[in-house]
Amino acid sequence: MCGRFRLTGGSRLLLRFREESGVEVATPDRGEQVLPEQCVTCLPFHDVPVLYADSERRICIRLMYWQLIHYWEREFKSAYTQFNTRMESLHKRHNRELLERRRCVFPVSVFYESRQMGDATVSSTESYEFTLKDRTIIPLGGIYSIWTDPEDGGGRRYSSSIITTEPNPLVAEVHGRMPFIIPAGRVGDWLNRDITVYEQLLDMIRPYDAQKMSRVREGEVSPPPSELF
Repeated sequence: MCGRFRLTGGSRLLLRFREESGVEVATPDRGEQVLPEQCVTCLPFHDVPVLYADSERRICIRLMYWQLIHYWEREFKSAYTQFNTRMESLHKRHNRELLERRRCVFPVSVFYESRQMGDATVSSTESYEFTLKDRTIIPLGGIYSIWTDPEDGGGRRYSSSIITTEPNPLVAEVHGRMPFIIPAGRVGDWLNRDITVYEQLLDMIRPYDAQKMSRVREGEVSPPPSELF
């Protein structure tokens, strides 16, 4: 799973994203604060910066609620948790429709996974930070939904979910799932709204190469946020 990540880079992030993935991102509207200039920790059930393709096929960035709310909900809330979506559940009709039509990318500097320690009587968790060895942005693949207030047809709100896969060997030592990391050369395909073949999209979702990743225990010496980007 992925229940916490760190983001830094501010306005530089979009430039770095273009350089690393070859994807041009439209500048947010003036006055719209989407990217934090300071390093921030992002958690589920909050608004986080997410990249997506709009109806004109432009790649945009906006704040989306990190917990999927399907369009049919009467209120902007859900009876079950879906800030992560397992790859194995993408065949379900509501998830499949989003995979085919509404894919997104979470730009991330660091993501965290935790390992359960101890036994049934005494337990604790040990958290680890995961980054890419080349210190590039980690593009996490996800799906998003647009909810409209059924009372008046207004109040459009965006929500999103990170797709998870089986872990690679590096992550498997800590947790039984990992987020779907999109290879830099495939980010454009993931955000391309003209690609809608379910089998083709599903084939893209694989555990990331462990040899290209780094892991440290949270709190141990690691590069400061200013050196990540």
